[in-house]
Amino acid sequence: MSNNLGLTIIQIIIIIILFIVIIYMLRQNIALKNERRIARYSIEPIKAESTSVLDSISQKYFTFVRKIRHKIQKSTIIKKISHRYQKYILYGEENKEIEYIIHKFFIGIAFVLLTVFSQVLQTRLVTPLELLINFLIGYYILDLYLIYRQKLRIKQIENEMLRAIIIMNNAFKSGKSTLQAVKIASEELPEPISDEFKKMYRDMQYGLEIDTVFNRFAKRIDIEEARYLSSSLTILNRTGGNIVKVFSSIEKTLFDKKKLKEELHNLTVSPNLVVKVLMAIPFIFVAIIYLLNPSYFDPLFNSPIGYMVLALIILMFIAYIWFLQKIMKVKV
Repeated sequence: MSNNLGLTIIQIIIIIILFIVIIYMLRQNIALKNERRIARYSIEPIKAESTSVLDSISQKYFTFVRKIRHKIQKSTIIKKISHRYQKYILYGEENKEIEYIIHKFFIGIAFVLLTVFSQVLQTRLVTPLELLINFLIGYYILDLYLIYRQKLRIKQIENEMLRAIIIMNNAFKSGKSTLQAVKIASEELPEPISDEFKKMYRDMQYGLEIDTVFNRFAKRIDIEEARYLSSSLTILNRTGGNIVKVFSSIEKTLFDKKKLKEELHNLTVSPNLVVKVLMAIPFIFVAIIYLLNPSYFDPLFNSPIGYMVLALIILMFIAYIWFLQKIMKVKV
């Protein structure tokens, strides 16, 4: 049992390393796109005579992915699947959602090959169910990264919403139109919120109504401040009114709300630390017991009752985390 556990740990380490390499390749791809975007505004540097092996592999991989994208982008099924990834697309990377599908497919294949390799080391055959499970794990692991990146991005946008309102309000006070105010905000604000204002400016240039543009912005971001801004502009366009007074009111509301959030954060720092410690205690407890007696948990993996007990423990731990988060959650 200890040998199998050791091999499992090795497999987990290899999977983590593979995941880190994939993230690095994605970040390299983003860096290359940003470099090409600003290349016309900068002096061309002295080109190196050679490139690293990892950079060379990364470039060849993304070139291969782009070739595949051109071949399969006409597929109706692929387009339908790729629509759900449009919210993860950054400004300047439009029509790249099909590449996410290709990346997921290749990651799934990599997980299958990793499974076959690990089972060969154990001199046993791989079942079709194991191949399917590992392919699905690899296929959906990119979704976890995209969800995490999107949550981090939305949090950064939420922190900059007040600044965006102030910039737009100052533009309205100087007599600018909504289109001009959105353009100024897209130029003055930092990323990632500037990307959203660039999208809105592009949509307005294409002839979309202000209501539609800000409604799409609110749906993409899905935060209360964006919904509040969208509904205020919708009412303002339909009923008329002084846009400077409306934005001054929005600015004051968001300022008070941000101040209240900061006060609540300062008050709940200590309880949140206690919650994190309580969440980590079960893992620490299991690790200590395993180090003292590696065979202590063997009954959980050698009988149907053990599997039932293990499933019950996992469900209880999930309920435990949910209960702690519900207790500590404070709505503003």
